[in-house]
Amino acid sequence: MESKLQQWLHRLEQMQPDKIELGLERIQQVAKSAGLDRPSFRIITVAGTNGKGSTVAYCDAMLRHQGYRTGVYTSPHFIDFNERIVVGNDRVAEAALCEAFDRIDAVRADIPLTYFEFTTLAAMHCFGAAGIDVAILEVGLGGRLDAVNAWDAELACVSSIGIDHTDWLGDDREAIGREKAGVARKGKILVCGDPDPPQSIATTASDIGANLLQRDRDFSVTRLSETVWRYTDEACSLELPTPAIKGGWACDNAAVAICAIHRFTEAEAWPDRDAIEYALQSVTMTGRMQFAKLSGTELILDVAHNRAAAKLLADYLRDHPITGATHAVFGCMQDKDADAILSAMAPMIDHWCIAEIDYPRAMQAAEISSLVNSAELNADLTDKQPDTRVFTSVIQAVHEAVAKSSPDDRIVVFGSFHVVGPATELIDYKH
Repeated sequence: MESKLQQWLHRLEQMQPDKIELGLERIQQVAKSAGLDRPSFRIITVAGTNGKGSTVAYCDAMLRHQGYRTGVYTSPHFIDFNERIVVGNDRVAEAALCEAFDRIDAVRADIPLTYFEFTTLAAMHCFGAAGIDVAILEVGLGGRLDAVNAWDAELACVSSIGIDHTDWLGDDREAIGREKAGVARKGKILVCGDPDPPQSIATTASDIGANLLQRDRDFSVTRLSETVWRYTDEACSLELPTPAIKGGWACDNAAVAICAIHRFTEAEAWPDRDAIEYALQSVTMTGRMQFAKLSGTELILDVAHNRAAAKLLADYLRDHPITGATHAVFGCMQDKDADAILSAMAPMIDHWCIAEIDYPRAMQAAEISSLVNSAELNADLTDKQPDTRVFTSVIQAVHEAVAKSSPDDRIVVFGSFHVVGPATELIDYKH
């Protein structure tokens, strides 16, 4: 028998199945009707093509270590819906979520809401009921017209700007940067972590009247060794331990969070080194450079689903060679640049397991297999032609990859939350 939360989620999926509809008018109307338009808590909003999740997590950990009661809203989820809404490092209970859904439904009248708008309103209701001090909101798509931008952020971040979601945001970095910088507010700080931002970030911040803090101008990241890096801004220079999250980008996103929390808390005794080191050492991310084992085989799970993320993942694999083979379990959505993702990863993969994804927007596995085997993709791989197999599910693909692996091999599961999510339920342990 379905729980009430499961019934609610099925209803939301049926109300607006698989629909993305940007705009703020609907959600602002319902927020006002529900009494959510003027929250009692402060807000940090985080946008970016990649790096939003870890930036949010670092901000949250630093604030909690300094005694703030936080609420965190992220998307999508891997397994359980309430991964999206967290208060004080604990997922919101199903009863509280259902109460929030009931409230939103009661006041929305005939105003249609998308799945993301409905759940964003529910998150804000939960945060108000929990009496939090600070909400950290992760943008779902873009920024300017994303549902979380219905509320004014006291401080906003843009972690990075890459090419993704071009159908909604534009097909170049200038257009995408303009949309992401739209989370800024007049007289408030916008922290940008992209080391080579499009001009539209600065232009949009100026047009809004926001105070832009730009990486490599107002703060910087220097990698000193495998275990130490340096964060520098006008107030301090700190040598810090490498984050628990693997991959060089973890330092980049941590730097955005350090800069943001410094300005947000206006701490006279900044830097709070204990809070920073707590965040660096405690934050791990499901499905972001997550290392695990299954039947003794090493797995790397990463939701790299655009060109920039795939390049970072490929760089990590290149910088950490193994004696055995690398197997890939992959699948992605139709609106993703599969060519670019596969081109970045192809040199690092020996065996491909393409998984069929049970989701309306998923690209067919056979189509992905054709791309993997295309002459264009393999033009520069004269000594390494792909070994490609197609499977009817992610679970089957992972099990087959494990079965075909030798002790010195590794398996990389990547491409979509709908690929990595099911794989996380199989792993023996995380480290």
